Amino acid sequence: MNEDARREHEESQAAPGDAAPLAVIWPLLGRHIAFHRRLVDLTSSVKAALLLSQSIYWTRHGRDIARNGGWFHKTTEQWAIETGLSPKEQASAREVLRNLALLDDQRIGIPARLHFRLRLDELGARLADRIAGDPQAVDWSDRLVLAELLGPSVAFHRTLVEVAGGVHGGLMLSRALHLTRLQVRRRLDQWIVSSAARWFEELGLTRREQETARRDLVRAGLWEECLRGIPPSLVARIRLDCLLTLLTEDVSPARATDLRGVDPERDLGAANDSPKSDSRLWHPRSLATPNPPPQFGPTREHGSPESAALLMNHSTGESLQPQNTSSPTPAPAAVDGGGELIFPEQMLPDERQAARVLLRPCGDHAQALLDELAGRLQMGGVRSSSVAYLRGLIARAGAGSFVPELGLRVAAARAQRQKEAALRREREAEERRLAAERATPEYQARARAQREKVRQMLGELKTRMSTGRQP
Repeated sequence: MNEDARREHEESQAAPGDAAPLAVIWPLLGRHIAFHRRLVDLTSSVKAALLLSQSIYWTRHGRDIARNGGWFHKTTEQWAIETGLSPKEQASAREVLRNLALLDDQRIGIPARLHFRLRLDELGARLADRIAGDPQAVDWSDRLVLAELLGPSVAFHRTLVEVAGGVHGGLMLSRALHLTRLQVRRRLDQWIVSSAARWFEELGLTRREQETARRDLVRAGLWEECLRGIPPSLVARIRLDCLLTLLTEDVSPARATDLRGVDPERDLGAANDSPKSDSRLWHPRSLATPNPPPQFGPTREHGSPESAALLMNHSTGESLQPQNTSSPTPAPAAVDGGGELIFPEQMLPDERQAARVLLRPCGDHAQALLDELAGRLQMGGVRSSSVAYLRGLIARAGAGSFVPELGLRVAAARAQRQKEAALRREREAEERRLAAERATPEYQARARAQREKVRQMLGELKTRMSTGRQP
């Protein structure tokens, strides 16, 4: 049994009633493109990075590339088949690469056909500069050097572009499907962390691109999301049954939406197809699912230095690990000004300890600083360490130039959660009080007397009706 067959067998046996479609789905996906996340930072465009990733592949593996001086021919249709990019998207991506002096295009031959050539020296120099490497040492034929130069990659399945509604959705679905496969292989459930920070770190998608991709996936009936944990975190799951239907039949995304009605337990609800505001786009309402995900503890995502070959079978971030018990709320920390602090869930224990030391002199401003940090972390705006960013906020506060931007929303959301929790506790207390009251002998005696009175009234009514008298 070869490796692929062994994995498919494991997946079919892991969860026969739920994850078995994976064993059928995977062969339907066909070949994939190695999408290099580092190229997004280089080009500031996911689609340009995708075109550049595939150009690197053809430069290394195309026929007669060396004899042709690095030039290779691709038609618009061929690019579309390989990458899923429309002609307009291809033109925009090529313009980005030309402006960066990374790609040449020229019509060659009779009849003239459009050829492309990567400027490997310029590309190698730019990539080496990002990892503090030696541009002169770049050898494009060395796989290990290339893996270090390009960094982590993601398996992008071109087949998923149509069902996902576009390249961004196809890229997100490709990554989510790979993470789901890892979860199934480890005998875990299929829910994965779906934070903006994670998708930006692993795919380079901006917040708007993520929202559009998620909305398209939900509309196609492929994507389920809900908020879990304290504080709530967004988790997602692929509807494998619907994906299998789309891959095996000629079903449009609009038709796929109708398929959700077949299984009412898993219906996402039409309200999620057209969110009305930023907050709802970023934190959609909980979706009805047959098996809600378990409580998840805080996770910290890291880049992976593994080679490109290994990255096809490993996650670039920490995989979601279910906990047997509820995630504890971060332990509050006291400050000089009194009160307790609530740290961002993304912070590691060691980082929280260091933050406590930094925040001791801040008094009542400490929580506002932590809220601002939490907002930046949620937006993926912290490129270095959380502690270093917090130190900068503290310095601005000390200079009197600190103005909260994202922290106000974080504090408001926390206050709303606390208010809802208080109302929930009040309802539960009232229910317990009523249950205790109903259990008393006095209440039961009154209930029996009331039932007896009702029976007597019914008996009298039947008697009058039997004698023909009107009640």
